[in-house]
Amino acid sequence: MPRHQDPVNLPTIEQNKDPLFPIYLPLQIFDDEEYDCRTPEEWLLLGVEPESSDRKPIPGKALLPTDDILGHGDPKSHTLIYKWINVGVLDYDEESKLYLVHKTNKMGLVRDLNGICIINGGMTAEGRPPLIPCQYWVPRIRLLFLAEDPRNFAQRVISAHNLRKKTQALLLYNLYVDCMPVDGLQNIEEKSLQNMKQMAIQTSHLKKGSQILRRLHLLEKEVSLDYERTMNMINFDRIVTSKRQIFSYVTLPEKEEEKVPEKGR
Repeated sequence: MPRHQDPVNLPTIEQNKDPLFPIYLPLQIFDDEEYDCRTPEEWLLLGVEPESSDRKPIPGKALLPTDDILGHGDPKSHTLIYKWINVGVLDYDEESKLYLVHKTNKMGLVRDLNGICIINGGMTAEGRPPLIPCQYWVPRIRLLFLAEDPRNFAQRVISAHNLRKKTQALLLYNLYVDCMPVDGLQNIEEKSLQNMKQMAIQTSHLKKGSQILRRLHLLEKEVSLDYERTMNMINFDRIVTSKRQIFSYVTLPEKEEEKVPEKGR
């Protein structure tokens, strides 16, 4: 989905505005389904009236493009404008976890091109016909059922947005650390490395292996690289912490308190 920004007045690092960097992670992968008060099947059952076998559209609001032609042709176009639009929910796809929605007409009704009410998600004996311009498959995070608490749905969107923001910040943090040079850093002590190799040899996997020397060499390279990365991480955290105004766009990972086991090491 495009994000409209003024190219002339983009936020700078000193302004510390959100977002400073483009958002490239889709919001739906951070959606917490625990916020949902019904399963998809239960939502669809709301469209079935007593003593009727037909399932009618379920009222809702979906975040959709205002231009249906461009919305299907290029949904990420920066000229598109998205708004919350009244829709009728027709169906749900379990594999993609997307809902099929249909924009209501000026009368607030869900009608096909012939003006007939759409029932059973548009499925016929021949199958589902091609989507018409006012129909879209959307994730749950972009669909508000009128039968749910809007405050709960708003909290659901906020939670997904905060988790996406945190995840992207940590991805950038790890990218910064991975791009730091390792030349000139102090290497791991040879004594410590030898102790690790002796302990690794005692494992059943390496004992039975025919290429023990090659495997030890690969493990040694991995341990050395991890040690160098850890040293870079310590230096990076120290510099960012001491100069927060300069590196205000960097989010440091939260320090997790280590729990001491009751028994053993």
